[in-house]
Amino acid sequence: MSKGLFPLHSLIAKRRIRYTPFFAVFVLCAVTVSVATSFLVTTIIATNVELFSAQVKESVMPFDGIMLFANQEELDAFMTPENRMSIGRLDWTTTYYMEVESTIGPLKLLGNGVDLESDTIEFLYPWTPSQRKDTQDWEIKAWALGGSGPSTKFAWNNVICKYEDESIPCTLYGWASVNPSLIADVKGSKPCIILTQKEQAPAHHISLFSFEPSTKDLFAAVEQHSPRVTKVITPLSGKTSLASATKGAFSYWHVASLLVLLGAAVAITCVLTVSFLGRKRPLGIMRVLGATVSDITRMMSVEAAYMGTPGIVLGVFAGRYLAGFLQQGSVLPWSAYAVSITTGLLTLIAGVYLPVRMIKNANCQQLLNDRPVYVVSNPSCEECGLCGGI
Repeated sequence: MSKGLFPLHSLIAKRRIRYTPFFAVFVLCAVTVSVATSFLVTTIIATNVELFSAQVKESVMPFDGIMLFANQEELDAFMTPENRMSIGRLDWTTTYYMEVESTIGPLKLLGNGVDLESDTIEFLYPWTPSQRKDTQDWEIKAWALGGSGPSTKFAWNNVICKYEDESIPCTLYGWASVNPSLIADVKGSKPCIILTQKEQAPAHHISLFSFEPSTKDLFAAVEQHSPRVTKVITPLSGKTSLASATKGAFSYWHVASLLVLLGAAVAITCVLTVSFLGRKRPLGIMRVLGATVSDITRMMSVEAAYMGTPGIVLGVFAGRYLAGFLQQGSVLPWSAYAVSITTGLLTLIAGVYLPVRMIKNANCQQLLNDRPVYVVSNPSCEECGLCGGI
């Protein structure tokens, strides 16, 4: 018989799509839990990234931006004629990139010709008075990073900090200026380009390196899209560094979300597999009457969609409610909706894969005689049917 005798709408109209209420509720709950968990995890990560990033203020730096290169070859490769025109005025210099240990917070050390006393270090990011415990006893230590690891050790006793009177403590995370004379003899300085703002940049010409004053989006663009650059430092570097670190710290939440997705997919697989095995003979009769493998595959897929789609909707609402109930912030990012809906669809696709594979590999004889069906098609197994199979 022709395939046209069993179109999808006829299968639905003749009530050939059948599933028990228990199966429907089970699949619905599995998808709901998977989507809600994904929504909640995405919201928690986004909210914490926003929360921690907000604690780092835009720095007041002795320059508008600086691009650090690993070596002179990297800098030469970057300086194409197009980049020279877009960057505008250039200040060529060298600087140092050293790790800093302190009792205040994670820092990177930057020497850029700032005229400070030799034992003085200046933090480029403000912090709150609640972090000022005993400033006279503070000592900031740094190690110059050589080819074989940390080498020269430095220490500063005189600390210059900017701070603001806020109720929420600001985490100090970013860059510090030092007197260049103190580290002038340290090996490992790197070539760099100092970026300067253009006071009158053409309105029709916006590039990554010619940015107007107070244009934060272009600062971020410099950090994100600069090719072949070891490090880009702008007034927003503290925020972007902390945002990246926060995402890494919350990466284990993604693992938990993935485990929930896999559990939901396994549950749906079990339900649809049992549903398929319980209808072998009716499905075999449908094949004899003219239904193709594609017809039955679509029927099983529509069943999964009928049972799972409401779970996606419920999961989004449940995740949004839980995010608000747990007070994870008032901001619900659009990424939470996109990720949770995608998670629900992936859960359904993963859950329906195994039953669909068995349907494609089953012939009429296996279905009508209730013989084992194999996920991986093997003609010899189909003829024997004495081992394995479902």
